[in-house]
Amino acid sequence: MKSVGKTIRHIRKMKGMKQSDFTCISQAGIANLESSRSNITLVTLLNILNEIKMPLREFIYIQNDYSQSSTDDIFLDFVNTKNSIDRIQGNQLLENMSAYLANNPNDFIVYCMYVIEDVYLKITEQNSYDIDSPAAKKVWEKMNSIPEWSYYEVFIMSKLFFVFPLDIGAEIVKRIENRMAYYLDYNKDIHFDATFYMNVGKYYIHKNRCDLAKKYLEETIPLCKKYDKPTIENDAYAHLAIIDYLNGNVDAEKEVLDCIDKYKNMRRPEHAKDLESDWNTFFKDKIFS
Repeated sequence: MKSVGKTIRHIRKMKGMKQSDFTCISQAGIANLESSRSNITLVTLLNILNEIKMPLREFIYIQNDYSQSSTDDIFLDFVNTKNSIDRIQGNQLLENMSAYLANNPNDFIVYCMYVIEDVYLKITEQNSYDIDSPAAKKVWEKMNSIPEWSYYEVFIMSKLFFVFPLDIGAEIVKRIENRMAYYLDYNKDIHFDATFYMNVGKYYIHKNRCDLAKKYLEETIPLCKKYDKPTIENDAYAHLAIIDYLNGNVDAEKEVLDCIDKYKNMRRPEHAKDLESDWNTFFKDKIFS
């Protein structure tokens, strides 16, 4: 990884600029920074980046020799892994994270992602959302001590809340909602609000709080239309039908089966299989009233 000064020098030359071209800092100031004769403050760095129209994220990417950090690489792999569907991919990610953590045991974010993948694996193996995960409890203890969560912390807990009992899970959901609005534009392509509301809806169904589940599922649908997320939208409709079924409308089973067929028509056989498995395992013939 280059020093900050060498990175500034590299970018300046890349853009064909002279040291005297900067207006936010003197030529002598730039020269001292590039030669590491003086330290740079965050304000100065941001002013320089603003002048050359470069986001901080790209600066760090260039500083890291045009590569993502190991944490960012793992995070992107984690985001792109269909946890409950592709267990081969999930197992490979677990192995990669385990190897990384062996050399970087203090990387809490990657550790959290490892815990989440491990929980998903246990859910798949046991066909149950009632998972006892001491590691998840330790994550919550640390997260709960943080007054306000950053992006990574919000994202992590949006994937882990469902393993907790209703009182803790509801508290986590509330904290995520309070912070999520600040970060919706941070990684626009992830759209984790739609996924989060979908998962909250599922969580409350499994906790026999269909009234709350329905609220979140109904909020999911317009987000899916906004982001063009038909697979999540279909899942939301399926679980709204599941709520109707659990509340005594046996005809709603047909709507669930229609959603399974729709996944097949969308050429999403893995989603169809996942929904069908959940339906048969957790909901069919389990009417509340």
